[in-house]
Amino acid sequence: MDLGGLPIFQMMTTKMEWSGRRQRVLAQNISNADTPGYTPKDLEPIDFKDKFRRDNFQLQLAVTDLSHIQSKVQQTAFGDEKEARKNYEISPTGNAVVLEEQLIKVADNAAAHQLATSLYRKNVNLFRIALGRQGGQ
Repeated sequence: MDLGGLPIFQMMTTKMEWSGRRQRVLAQNISNADTPGYTPKDLEPIDFKDKFRRDNFQLQLAVTDLSHIQSKVQQTAFGDEKEARKNYEISPTGNAVVLEEQLIKVADNAAAHQLATSLYRKNVNLFRIALGRQGGQ
């Protein structure tokens, strides 16, 4: 059984990939903290409610003959990087990176990634139990 095809696993995988990409963006912000004129960036948050409505809970038609109507699953991508909100602290060189703010975002992002990873592992273990296979960490 391919667990990657189930909506719950797709959502958790998307969240983990998004967290990894956001971590890179936040690390870039921190590494450019002394770059004159640099504006911090962030990713658009994932809206799973919208994702539910559009992609995951549509019924797919079973195609048993080539003349049947075929549906296509749409691939969704992450939102592009966006400029961060207007910052109140801007250095004389025009740099708007606030290290404390970026470090808080990094910590929140790490916690969200750890939660998604833990949920993924728990759901895999539930499937193992349901299939009669114990163990597995």
